[in-house]
Amino acid sequence: MRPARARRRRGFWLDLFACFLIPAYTLLFAGSVEWLGTNFSVIAVTGKDHYWGFVYWGALAGGYFAVMLTKLALILPRLWQRSAVCLLALLACLALGYALAIPYLPDDFPGFASLHVVLAAGACVLLMLALLLVLLSLYRDSPENYRLLLVRWGLIVGGSGLLFLLAGMVSSALEVFFTITAALLTRRIWLTVGERQEKF
Repeated sequence: MRPARARRRRGFWLDLFACFLIPAYTLLFAGSVEWLGTNFSVIAVTGKDHYWGFVYWGALAGGYFAVMLTKLALILPRLWQRSAVCLLALLACLALGYALAIPYLPDDFPGFASLHVVLAAGACVLLMLALLLVLLSLYRDSPENYRLLLVRWGLIVGGSGLLFLLAGMVSSALEVFFTITAALLTRRIWLTVGERQEKF
């Protein structure tokens, strides 16, 4: 009973962050209008409260992915796989952290604004590469369990590309879609792993 209760408690925290806190805060920060005409970086510089809301959102999402990718890395079978996933996760978090610290003010500081965009986009690319490496590493040992998850990974990439083309920019719609689907995919990977070995 005690191990089962502990697993349920740990599953509760995972579900709380992946299924409630991250989606709810992301949708709340995005607001209800102009999802294709603005983005989180623009919203963040419209007021001090919005900027801190942006920082809190980044800390929430970044912290979740850092913890989950580290835990996923630790169950990979080879040292180079574990090291690569941890390195990609670290670089993604650093890129996100610097993007949060550099306000997006293209009229006043165009150079820093461009750096902000590169860092934010780089964080997303690094995150998806880390998830892809995790999936490919697990797929080699159990293709039937991870084939669908690889398809979901591809759908996130494709959906993000489509939203970028529709808006012609990184939009709130793209940021909402990417954040929530990537969080849920990470959760699903962990739960799939947990069916074969003890959960964290």
